[in-house]
Amino acid sequence: MKVTAAACALGLLATATAIPIWTGTAGPTQSAPSTSNATAPLPAVAPCLSPAALTAAQLKARAQQKLDPSPTRLPASSPAGQALTAVTAGPSGCDAIPGRFAYVHLLQWATDTTIAGNSTTTRIVLFEEQRWRADDASGRVVRSRYPDSNQPTDDSTYYPGELDGPIGPIAADPTALNANIDATQPRFLGPTAVIRGLVNLLGWRTPNQAARTAVLTVRCDTPGITYHGPVTDRAGRTGIGVSATSDAIRFLLILNPTTGELLAYERAALTPPTGSDRTGPLVDDYQLFLVHTRATSSSNS
Repeated sequence: MKVTAAACALGLLATATAIPIWTGTAGPTQSAPSTSNATAPLPAVAPCLSPAALTAAQLKARAQQKLDPSPTRLPASSPAGQALTAVTAGPSGCDAIPGRFAYVHLLQWATDTTIAGNSTTTRIVLFEEQRWRADDASGRVVRSRYPDSNQPTDDSTYYPGELDGPIGPIAADPTALNANIDATQPRFLGPTAVIRGLVNLLGWRTPNQAARTAVLTVRCDTPGITYHGPVTDRAGRTGIGVSATSDAIRFLLILNPTTGELLAYERAALTPPTGSDRTGPLVDDYQLFLVHTRATSSSNS
C-alpha cells in the first residue's frame, strides 16, 4: 500500500537498525528470497521481536548510563521538491501477531522538577511501561521507575472505557484518523498538535499496515511539519525525523523508514524556562518504543 505525497521524505532511507543495542538481543534474521515467478523477490520482513521487561537492576543500570540531555541533532530538512513521490508503509513482522490487546513496550525519560523557595532543581527519571489496550478502552499498565521513590512499580488494571482516547482501533482512513487526532489534540492548534495527537494514539495502539499508511498520509498532508534525513534514536536505530516547533518547544518523531512504525518521540525545550536551573536546551520527555505488537491477554507471564 502506498502514499503519494511530494513532501514526504520517509523513503530517503532503505534500511533501519531493528534491534535496541542495549538489550543484547541478536539482530533479526532475514528470510530466504522469494521463489515465486515474480520478476523481483519480495523484501525480507524482520520478525516481531518483543524484549522482556527489565529487572530492577537493569533499569537502574540503564538509568545511570551517561546520556546527552540536549535535543537530538537533526540534519537539514528535505525540500519538498527533492522528496520521493511514492512512499511505502511496508509490512512489519508484528502485523501477523493476533490478539485482542494492542501491546506497547517503551522506555521514557522525563524531567522531574523540584521547587524549594526561589530555586528549582531538575533531574531525569527513567520509566519503563508495558501497556495493554483493548478496543473498548480496557487494559493494563505495568510501570517501573528509577529513581524508584516510594513506589518503584505500579500495576494497574482498567475496565472498559477507563483508558483515555477514542474507543476502537486507530483509524485506517486519513479522514477518520484526523477525527481521532482531534479527539486528543485539536488540529486547529497547528502542526505540533498533530504530532502530539499521533503520539497519544500510537503510544497506546498497534496500527496495522493500512493504519500506518493513513498516519503517513496525515503527516504528509500537514503544513508546518518538517521532514529530516537519518536520525538515530536512543536504542541506536536509524530512522527518519519528523518535527514541528512552536513557542521554542520542538516535537520530534523518529520513524522506521521501511514500515512507518514509530521508533521514538522527543519533546525538547529549545530555551530554558524562566527561573529554571537549566542553562540550555533540554529534552523534557523522550519515549523509546521497543515494540508495537498484539497480545491475546494482558498477562506478562
